[in-house]
Amino acid sequence: MAGCCKSNVTYRKNKFLRAGALRLKVDGVVKYYELTAYGSKLLTGSDDIVRLPVLLEDHAVKFKVLRREQTALDWRKLGEPRNWVKLGVRLGTVRVVLNLGLEPTVIIHPGQMKGFNVDELEMDAARVVERVRLILEERFGMVLSDIGEPLRKPRFRVYRPECHAWIEAGTVEINDDRALDASPTHDKQDVLNRHPHLEYENKRHAAIAASFPVAYDNQKNLGRAAVDFPLTLESLECKIDSLCFQVAVLVKDNVEKTQLIERLATANERLADALSRLFGLESDQALSDSQVRKVSATGGRDYVS
Repeated sequence: MAGCCKSNVTYRKNKFLRAGALRLKVDGVVKYYELTAYGSKLLTGSDDIVRLPVLLEDHAVKFKVLRREQTALDWRKLGEPRNWVKLGVRLGTVRVVLNLGLEPTVIIHPGQMKGFNVDELEMDAARVVERVRLILEERFGMVLSDIGEPLRKPRFRVYRPECHAWIEAGTVEINDDRALDASPTHDKQDVLNRHPHLEYENKRHAAIAASFPVAYDNQKNLGRAAVDFPLTLESLECKIDSLCFQVAVLVKDNVEKTQLIERLATANERLADALSRLFGLESDQALSDSQVRKVSATGGRDYVS
């Protein structure tokens, strides 16, 4: 048995339940809990890396209804906006909305996804949507379009500890695609509920915000600069890539010039050799060399009087 008291176990259990890392599996005198997908990611991460919580907001997908369900679903009326009937049902924790208009559609809401990697969160949301679509088709006989249409772009929340100081001067919204905010989550008991965070529609910017270290200074009002620091890093990276490309071009150009000079020198030597053979310079040079050797052999005594 683990050497810890019951109060500590209860405290950690309740904290994991509020965070969505645990769920009750079997209720009774003896309760059994199991890890959620988020809990598995939370406990299987590396101890050497500081990981920041990332939340993918509800990324709903709309499908066209080609045929209504053949098995009854417990639809509940949600309203009649703009002359169509809006129905809803829950399949597990996933909310499904049916719009009965001229072209009936089904909207699958996977809910908020929590984790540490933006790519994994996006894949998890897509898996949930696809699983629910298959349930509607195979279990209830509904026929939906093969390709769904997202209601809006995905939006990621990055919970950095520095956000508590950054938000003291107020929230920031820039171009409707990035923000510094403290908006609530779907679960009021969630530990991330109303915690200050950064929001991005661009997945790359969210990944940078979740991984790149930032100097913490609670005496400065960073405001917009705090939200834009992933864009600044991306711009710097682009400039570095451009500089590396220019250096590579210059190096390649110098190598090509050096090779050209070497080829010109070789061609010059061949041209000089060809001219020598063409104008008989080689034979004249040989004759001159033989005369010099003859003079050397006679000691210079042969001369014309």
